[in-house]
Amino acid sequence: MADTADPTRLVLELFGAVPHVMVCVKDTSGTYVDANHAFVRRARRRHRRDVVGRRAADLFAPELAASYDAQDRAVLAGGQPVRNQLEVIADADHPGEGRWYVTTKVRSCTPDHGDVVVATSVDAGLGDRSDTATGLRAAIELAHTRCHEPLRVDELAIVAGMSTDRLERAMRQTLAISPKQYVLRLRAERAARLLATSERSIARIAAECGYYDQSQLTRQFRSHMGMTPQRYRIAATG
Repeated sequence: MADTADPTRLVLELFGAVPHVMVCVKDTSGTYVDANHAFVRRARRRHRRDVVGRRAADLFAPELAASYDAQDRAVLAGGQPVRNQLEVIADADHPGEGRWYVTTKVRSCTPDHGDVVVATSVDAGLGDRSDTATGLRAAIELAHTRCHEPLRVDELAIVAGMSTDRLERAMRQTLAISPKQYVLRLRAERAARLLATSERSIARIAAECGYYDQSQLTRQFRSHMGMTPQRYRIAATG
């Protein structure tokens, strides 16, 4: 039975054998200290022991691993939890294909490992061929492509083949966020990746990510990430 004083162990106990919910735990050094079977399969390993003690760079492509590590360091440094982030994850059963997952990361504290990042990923339900799923995928893909540009909700609705109201309902149901908020969050996440993986000035990153100026980046970045761009860069690269 899981130790009820350790919420991390409780999460792993609950989802240890659930096939479509991936759970992993990383310590402050970026080392995996625990994971459930679904995550082990995602990492294309056979046993939990093949994941525990390794780092993201040992299991995933370099760019993906760098993004995971930077995000984890920011969460540990006191930033807001990462909630309902949509990402495409390789399908262990069908190499070369991907599935859409919604990922959440939070900071926790354990008796054995101290501060840790606990991440969960669940299927976003965008893999079927229904009109709603197909349209929502199209809108999300456009948002990812053009988040650094002025992008209106009606443009997203057009590519989705939906009314703006229907797109709003579909996105809130899937990601618990409005289309406009999703674009703003993507913009902040793009800035976060550049802050963590490049030496570009904050002003240049603001321009590349579609902000009017550095001040607007700072305001919106703090709203989404819980810290200023400068503090995030220190946390993510430290």
